[in-house]
Amino acid sequence: MLDPTAHAAQNKETVLIDFADTRKDPDGTLFRPYEYAFGDWSNHVSDLRRRGILIKAPSGKGGLGENKTMVDFSRSSTIELHFVIGNANHATTLWFSLEDKDGTEQTWTIPLAEFPPGQSVHASLDLNKCSSEQKPGKNPGMNLKKINTWQVKGDFTAENVEILLVKLIGIPSTT
Repeated sequence: MLDPTAHAAQNKETVLIDFADTRKDPDGTLFRPYEYAFGDWSNHVSDLRRRGILIKAPSGKGGLGENKTMVDFSRSSTIELHFVIGNANHATTLWFSLEDKDGTEQTWTIPLAEFPPGQSVHASLDLNKCSSEQKPGKNPGMNLKKINTWQVKGDFTAENVEILLVKLIGIPSTT
């Protein structure tokens, strides 16, 4: 007999990255949900405790991410990036990219123009249908079991960026 609770548990959303989870240990060690920021975003990323990561940068020429990530994308067929667009944002696009261990790099485009400032946005990205593949690796396609790097990037235009990253949710396949 099939257990109906097993199927329900199998299809449950998972928080892959909680951008609001910034902690400081008593010894002063700071834990962030990202490892680095680069380009024009380097000195323009703030950890808003229990709210998320605020990117308030002079341009879209930058990003943030993590190398040698422990985030498990293999159980998700779709991911949702939850964020809020700030009033000072003029960027029209964000990019989310993954790179697997053999060097395949794929990017998903997140259009911002259709969303009003101040509203919570849940941008859904199908991990089987990227917007572009910058670098093919040794083996064709993205190996979601062996992700090395994730990044949220600007569109590399001169427009200022004001985005509050809240969460990255993994949604398993329903098949």
